[in-house]
Amino acid sequence: MTNETDHGAIERHIEVFIALVGLAMTVGAALGWGKRAAEGTAIGASVCWLNFRWLRQGADGVIKLGLAQTGAANVHVPRKTHAKFMGRLGLVLVVVYAILVWLRLPSVAVVCGLTAVFPAILLGVGTEALRRRQI
Repeated sequence: MTNETDHGAIERHIEVFIALVGLAMTVGAALGWGKRAAEGTAIGASVCWLNFRWLRQGADGVIKLGLAQTGAANVHVPRKTHAKFMGRLGLVLVVVYAILVWLRLPSVAVVCGLTAVFPAILLGVGTEALRRRQI
């Protein structure tokens, strides 16, 4: 079984893999489609990394609140925590809108950068499984 420190390690590995996958995607976009596509991919991957990081921090905060209130009939999560947790989505939407409208970077490149989390999760989980020799 895994414990909290194992989950934290996997999450940190995923953050690193998002950056590495984003870099690889950016290089691929630069070689295949040019500078503007590489810029869009790099910015999309950066937003993906920031979103994952904020999601992880928000989830950790909610979990700590829940654990602190163990045994209570109802767990109270402050509205501020909900606002921060959901606010990251609004911020990501505003940033992506600005990238597409003001910078006029290729939308496909930006979306590709935003999806860097998916191969990063596979790499993070795969790395952890190999480390434990469960494959």
